[in-house]
Amino acid sequence: MSARSPLFSAPIFLASAFFLMGLAILEKVLNLFGGRIPLIDVYPRQLLDWAIALLMFEIALSVRQLIEMRLDERPGSKPATRTGAN
Repeated sequence: MSARSPLFSAPIFLASAFFLMGLAILEKVLNLFGGRIPLIDVYPRQLLDWAIALLMFEIALSVRQLIEMRLDERPGSKPATRTGAN
């Protein structure tokens, strides 16, 4: 039985992305009515850009982990080793 690496999850990226997305939506709604959130000095579009960047990073980490898990599940495959020599 091979030793599996622990599953990596970055819920802080996911939570931060949804928080920024919520702030962007709230800021846009307030802008439509002439208001604004006093602590935010950027446009709602910039908040959405930051949220999308965090989501893309989370997706990339998840896809990499899924690929490694699939490679480890193949019958007859050796566990991946991290060495500098090819």
